[in-house]
Amino acid sequence: MDNLRIPILKIGDILIASIQVALHDASAVQFKDDLLQKIHDTRARGVIIDLTALDVVDSFIGRLIADIAAMAGLMGARVVLTGLQPAVAITLVELGLELPRVLTALNLEKGLTMMQRMTSEESDDGAE
Repeated sequence: MDNLRIPILKIGDILIASIQVALHDASAVQFKDDLLQKIHDTRARGVIIDLTALDVVDSFIGRLIADIAAMAGLMGARVVLTGLQPAVAITLVELGLELPRVLTALNLEKGLTMMQRMTSEESDDGAE
């Protein structure tokens, strides 16, 4: 099995992970671990997970996406999911997965704008 890792980029205090390959269980778990460690190491205030390239998810990957969002939130990072394909959105709903406090955006560009606005407003409010 390949040891492909999802790259996680840092722009300011925002992390961006664009998933461009089909996630298998092992690579998805590795991605979760890598992302949570990167949030901790960089003290990121926002995470954008771009799912544009995923046209289908199974129950394990769907649950893992929900878990990643919840865990990132517990670590103080806001989460925006971008590029949800219709089939992925349908699957997440049919699985009964709830994504409280997770925002969505049509694409990565809109997600980055949304995240920058949110983190900027939090800085202006003195939230830390």
